[in-house]
Amino acid sequence: MKTNALYLLTPDGRYGVSLYPKMILLSIIIALMFASFPAASVLAAPASAGSTTVSNDLAKAWQNKLDTLRYHGLFYDTIRLYPADFDQPSDLARAHFYLEKYGFALRAANTIAFNHAGFDIKGHVLNERLADETVRDLAMYLQTMRGLRDKMEEIPSQSRFL
Repeated sequence: MKTNALYLLTPDGRYGVSLYPKMILLSIIIALMFASFPAASVLAAPASAGSTTVSNDLAKAWQNKLDTLRYHGLFYDTIRLYPADFDQPSDLARAHFYLEKYGFALRAANTIAFNHAGFDIKGHVLNERLADETVRDLAMYLQTMRGLRDKMEEIPSQSRFL
């Protein structure tokens, strides 16, 4: 009888189960241990380098949206709809309808600008996720106002809405 330790490592020994299933199980366990390590964070770029670019882009986008909002507010404050400028009363009613929706969108956009979630009072980014959401919401209302203004310009009248 051979009781040598090397004999026990042979694949088909008389003393029990083959060693191959044990080695496969051990290699799977080792592979899973290495897979659980956070290698992506080690290999990724530093977080500070990417966040300043995104913050600067958000701050610029926020400032551009605020400038556009001021322009739309000026348009809403200066527009005058006189019945004499329209040939048909239905055109005047449509213009008032679009202007009312325009005013609603302007008030909603001003509320977003007043709350300025994600930004400080000077327009610097405090929270990137909230700032991105705020910029998107403001952009949606600005796009709505631009579409309503285009619809108002399609109405036949003697004066221009610009």
